[in-house]
Amino acid sequence: MENPLLELQEYDNLVQALKSGKGPLQVTGTLDSQKVHLMYELGEASAFSWKLVVTYDDTRAKEIYDDLRSFTSRVWLYPAKDLLFYSADIHGNLMARQRIAVLRRLMEDREGVVVTTMDGLMDHLLPLKYLREQSITVESGQVIDLDVWKERLIAMGYERVAQVDGMGQFSIRGGIVDIFPLTEEVPVRIELWDDEVDSIRTFDLESQRSVEQLDAVTIYPAAEVVLDKKQLEAGTDRLRKEAKTYEKALREQHKTEEAHRIHSIIEELADGLREGWKLGGLDAYIRYFCPDTVSFLEYFPKGESVVYLDEPARLREKGETVELGYLLPGQTELLYPVAEVMARVQRPLTVMLTGLDQKLPGMKVNHKFSIDVKNVNSYQNSFEILIKDLTRWKKEGYRVILLSASRTRASRLAS
Repeated sequence: MENPLLELQEYDNLVQALKSGKGPLQVTGTLDSQKVHLMYELGEASAFSWKLVVTYDDTRAKEIYDDLRSFTSRVWLYPAKDLLFYSADIHGNLMARQRIAVLRRLMEDREGVVVTTMDGLMDHLLPLKYLREQSITVESGQVIDLDVWKERLIAMGYERVAQVDGMGQFSIRGGIVDIFPLTEEVPVRIELWDDEVDSIRTFDLESQRSVEQLDAVTIYPAAEVVLDKKQLEAGTDRLRKEAKTYEKALREQHKTEEAHRIHSIIEELADGLREGWKLGGLDAYIRYFCPDTVSFLEYFPKGESVVYLDEPARLREKGETVELGYLLPGQTELLYPVAEVMARVQRPLTVMLTGLDQKLPGMKVNHKFSIDVKNVNSYQNSFEILIKDLTRWKKEGYRVILLSASRTRASRLAS
């Protein structure tokens, strides 16, 4: 099928600049789903394996994700944490599932597109290698120690129950281990003959009937913060040391009630970690347990991944809103500063997409490109009118592209 976009000299220049790593690049003139079309074509033409799309809010991220699915199935949506409600059971488990599913793709797959928002880049995260190391792969014929498995699964964020009835749970009954990974649609049953894996299969939660026989399965963590014993001990020591200093300062200010509260909170946390029942919800303390945290952006290596910034000025505004408006006192260490994130996203393979030709304060632009675009009203079911307009545009010398991703609009790019 003919693709008029490929005939635009400005587009060809853009592709060559991206392939040569001459970014950050700015592309002006595209709107809405036209940006999605350009992102996809540019990603295909540049041949870099991974593409990261960063936009300014959840609604826009979902629109971009839906539009990209019209071009490729290899696209995933990575939601940002809600700092106030992420740890709540009603919200946290679902969001953790979505986020960990994307991390799984980054570990297993060789290419794809990930869509997220500005605040999705502001979290402090464990390096991806940590999550990879914490995952468990089990194969038929493998010898396993159930006591070790029980401790390992709990450390990975799974809840032990009598019978699995939801994601993030596991049960051990005799020689049967049932696990419902967050990354799977159905639970997995591992049956042992003595201490050797006899069979691995998925099963239906309600009927308990087998769905599919497997030769092997990889169990990914059910939490984003998964720490080994050494990290837990070192982090607990750091927490206690800092809490002791802070507590002393409060007492010197005659704030005995506040000092007692800090002491109680940290001691309860430390006791829970030591006894193994307080392994979840450590996101707020991640810097104590893992000083070498990274941003989500760092999961996409420089020189190997294209980064698309949807309206950079709005990205900065979004980041500042999160940084200044949503944080509770003491939560500032949870996020990377906006200025730091904006500096990090300015890479040789970064493409900034703006509807208008505008200056971007604080953003470095090495080369600027303009795509001439005209947006037209929705045709709804008026196929006859659409055909007439297509004919007229062709006579006027336009190359016409109907963006299937939009479905409710038609657009044209001038040749």
